[in-house]
Amino acid sequence: MDSIKARFFGRKTILQDLVQGLLAPTQPLDFSLVGPKLIGKSRLLKYLASEQGPLKGSDPFNWRPERFQDGYNIIIGHYDCDWPAAQEHLTQFINRQLKTQLQPNKNLGLDWSSIDDAASPGQQIGQIVHQLHQKQIRLILLLDNFDQILQSDTITPDMVNELRPLTNELGLVVATAQPLHDLNQRLAASPLFNVMHQHFVGLLEPAAASEWLNAYDERFSLAPDLKDILLQMAGGHPFLLARINDIFMEIQPLTPNNDTINQSRLPVIRLRLAEHGRQLFEMNWRKLNEYRDKTVLSLVNQLLESPLPIGQVPSEYGTALNWLINQAMVTYRKNNYHLFSSLYHAFLIEQLGLEQQVAVTGPNYQHIHKQLPPIEADLLRYFQARPNTVIPVINDLTVSKSALAWLSVDPACR
Repeated sequence: MDSIKARFFGRKTILQDLVQGLLAPTQPLDFSLVGPKLIGKSRLLKYLASEQGPLKGSDPFNWRPERFQDGYNIIIGHYDCDWPAAQEHLTQFINRQLKTQLQPNKNLGLDWSSIDDAASPGQQIGQIVHQLHQKQIRLILLLDNFDQILQSDTITPDMVNELRPLTNELGLVVATAQPLHDLNQRLAASPLFNVMHQHFVGLLEPAAASEWLNAYDERFSLAPDLKDILLQMAGGHPFLLARINDIFMEIQPLTPNNDTINQSRLPVIRLRLAEHGRQLFEMNWRKLNEYRDKTVLSLVNQLLESPLPIGQVPSEYGTALNWLINQAMVTYRKNNYHLFSSLYHAFLIEQLGLEQQVAVTGPNYQHIHKQLPPIEADLLRYFQARPNTVIPVINDLTVSKSALAWLSVDPACR
């Protein structure tokens, strides 16, 4: 299963722009990746830095220019700015990391004496970059968790500005949870950031999410209708899609003879994925309550009632809607805006103490108010979707007695 967990899915548009910009034949471009925590920015940078990634690995889409086609003349420094040393002195941290990475490689033929003689860490980095550039080698720096730098008390404009001249010869990618100007307007005004191309990293496109789920079929046999439900639950969020692997590993020993995992396992899958997702959902809930614009919660309440047609969102909700999309809480499909996950939808219902109406299909049925917790409500919908059908006993699962009792007495469910 490790081979599937290590794969990278989607983000093709972002990857293409990064590869072609960082490897531009003359002067490389620089990029800022913006997205909420857990959305997969670190995973994206790790993929870029890997030997199998699009910068150094195979190039099936012919993104790399001829000069860098083989990938051998590309050096990638992938550093996490969450380290205290990075926050204390950014250029000194980068300089040390580069030296540790490059000095053992005698084949590079770098003149380390002239590098060490440079007056400051920034100038030493400049010497490294310039010597590599003369050897037709492109250096690329990938700086994860760059928020920590802009929010550090020790970072200065001069320290940041030292990096600006270097970007004429090296490619730079920084990853943050918020746009640079929202983190630190004073530092973000540096010429270094003015030339950066910004990409918002959000939910995966539906095709990529489907590809991720289809990959699980290589080890687990999944019923096709189960995949559709899992797509609604995960909502294209990489964090939830990755956790589905852990749930399948948990369920597999309970599945006789490695049979197909189908909807009979849905209650436990939903229960476990909701538990895995609580970290994400609670983080989003805190953001909703901390956001200054109160129209956000108003818009969320509307989305809890029903999806909003794309062309019918009131203008006063524009800023709130953009924020929700950038925070990967809202997506759009079939010409409507939706909360990204059915599990997140149920979580918000619980947090807000709202009653959710459940539509009962069939002639002469009335809408009935939700009187059950989310798991029991899903079980109800499962039965409602299979009228006049005998449902076999679900092995190895504990079904809430309150759900079964409620179903047995409510005439609308018979």
